[in-house]
Amino acid sequence: MKTLYALAVAAAATLGFAASSQAATVTYTNPQPTPKIQLTVSDDPVNALQFSLSTLVGAADYLALGFNYAGSLTQSDLSLVSYTGGANTPALSLFGSTSVGKVNNCGTGCNFNGAGSATLFDYIVRIGQPGAGPNLVSSVVFNIATLAGLSDLTQFAVRATSTSNPGGSIKADLLPQPAPVPLPASGVLLLAGLAGLAVARRRKSASA
Repeated sequence: MKTLYALAVAAAATLGFAASSQAATVTYTNPQPTPKIQLTVSDDPVNALQFSLSTLVGAADYLALGFNYAGSLTQSDLSLVSYTGGANTPALSLFGSTSVGKVNNCGTGCNFNGAGSATLFDYIVRIGQPGAGPNLVSSVVFNIATLAGLSDLTQFAVRATSTSNPGGSIKADLLPQPAPVPLPASGVLLLAGLAGLAVARRRKSASA
């Protein structure tokens, strides 16, 4: 009996430790059913935030990501982690600064005019080039070096081209999604289940 209780406590403690050591992540998606885009932003890298753009339904060629940020960024803060797509490696470019104010243009063939409710941003990260072929970026992961947290990032929007049906230009807000149930709750449920099993065995032994 004591062994069972000990196992329950140890399991819950292990889950609690794992949860406390995990990086925080916020997930965003666009309202459109297809292509259904997913952006995840994590504070896992040391002194950086990691951005991951991918497509859950359909396919897209990513051109730019706009966002508001309570801080100052420079081109040297950007670093590419990985991508999938064409043969040409994306050259990330930062548009916007504390001196120029809000921006909606990200170079040739790249703007956020009419992009839902979000058309002006503190910063825009240009990811790809117009047209697919060797410039196709179907998913991308990049870091931004910063000491800021996830709460300092707001109002995301994506600029892309659908490469599946329906095709065409995508200028869409990315909305935050509900956070998953944290692991500590799972630990409590596991502890309660093991404790209940121990009580049931004790009653069975007493009635025998």
